[in-house]
Amino acid sequence: MLRILIVEDEPVNREFLKLALRQQGQCQAVDSGEDAVAAFGDALEIGQPFDVVFLDIMLPGMNGLQALEQLRALEGRHEIPQDRQVPVIITTGLDDDQTASRAFIQGQALSYMTKPFRPSQICEELAKLGLIKG
Repeated sequence: MLRILIVEDEPVNREFLKLALRQQGQCQAVDSGEDAVAAFGDALEIGQPFDVVFLDIMLPGMNGLQALEQLRALEGRHEIPQDRQVPVIITTGLDDDQTASRAFIQGQALSYMTKPFRPSQICEELAKLGLIKG
């Protein structure tokens, strides 16, 4: 079973992701970048890192790109090599594709999905990352 962190401020999208992913593993859902960084750090501290993070770009306060930078910094402080970093899937609305592309191109995110999601799309992304069988 995967350990999944969902970072989504919209309750409907957050619940949809939780429902779509519940058969794949244990989901922890938070609604802000700050809470994502805290949950991610806590998981690293106890030696049970997440297997994948679904990260919304448009978040109140600390946005998704800022949170992603903090997640990668935490991994650096824990001396996690780049090839063992937790895969991050950026989730984005149609109007912020450019920001998601920037995270993807900078090498900090491995994939991104555009809202609205389909359950099959979520599983396809996990399969592409080798986290589940396709």
